Amino acid sequence: MSQQIAASMQQIKRDDATLLVFRGTAIAPWAIHAAGVFSVSMLVLDETEDRDRLMIALADRVDGVYVRPKGKITGLLKRRAEINSGIVRVAIDIGDHHRSLEWDLLGAGAVGRYLPTDHHTGDEVPIELQDLMEIPGARAQPSNHNEVDWSQYLVHSTRAMSGPWPGQTWDQYRDDLLLADPQSASRDAIDSLCRIVRQQRIIAGAVTSRRSTPVVCLSEVPLPELIGRRTYRSHLHRWDYEPFGIAIRRDAALALGIEPVIYGEPGRERELAAGEKYRFQATGKTHDWTAEREWRSGRDIDLSAVDAKDIRIFVPDAPSAMRVLQANRVGWPVSIVNADSIDR
Repeated sequence: MSQQIAASMQQIKRDDATLLVFRGTAIAPWAIHAAGVFSVSMLVLDETEDRDRLMIALADRVDGVYVRPKGKITGLLKRRAEINSGIVRVAIDIGDHHRSLEWDLLGAGAVGRYLPTDHHTGDEVPIELQDLMEIPGARAQPSNHNEVDWSQYLVHSTRAMSGPWPGQTWDQYRDDLLLADPQSASRDAIDSLCRIVRQQRIIAGAVTSRRSTPVVCLSEVPLPELIGRRTYRSHLHRWDYEPFGIAIRRDAALALGIEPVIYGEPGRERELAAGEKYRFQATGKTHDWTAEREWRSGRDIDLSAVDAKDIRIFVPDAPSAMRVLQANRVGWPVSIVNADSIDR
């Protein structure tokens, strides 16, 4: 979607045209920011109850960068396309095999807009462990997770992000999506890990919607056991732990001020000093959170202050190891832990 927005802005600038957008629409924050990034002339109208119909009716050209099936906008776009053929342009995702919506709009008179995509033949050569030994600039070689005494480490597992990185503003996030290539704008678990490795820093964030204090969470459960018992949390639409992350030797973690979580009934939190409240975690009613054996830092963790031998990166496979090794200029050891091969 962000690439389609960028394409629209570039077209507007080439045509010396003006962007028309109504406040209160879902696209408004993205379109207004993009207009500033691409130095596009813009007319922003105040929010009205009938803004969607007015915007689509008033515009000389309408770009549908993302259209939902059976939505109100879809019906309005179809009517405008039927009245003025070629006025409505609809983003076409060539990787989408369910294009009935796009074809329905094209049949009404809309024009499809494709963006270039990377070409994959499907014949890529699999990456093996020995292939990682020749990565230019790599200062660490991957090893099997069984070679490590994980009981000596605290584990921070990364996961995919939705929206800005911790510490990143929405404007910076939009810039990433508008201006960067798709890989650098990606927010998967491996991307989170590579970002930590490049920055040598784990940035604190809020752990729940009710908690305002940013923290970094770790677990003292040995990595093979932690990954082996991981569970998909359907209410969160994600796994509780992913086989990507950073492990810090416990003595080094203590030196950084990382401390164990204080478990208890909800009322106990009020008994804690203000500076200790970030460590509190309710034991839980439907889930026993004490099994996580969690530790927390109440601020960012500066990994550059830790001896390289006290930090270990873990990933699930050789391709992930290749990506993280390219970012690993410090030389932290890398372990490959295959979640499917660990006894559960």
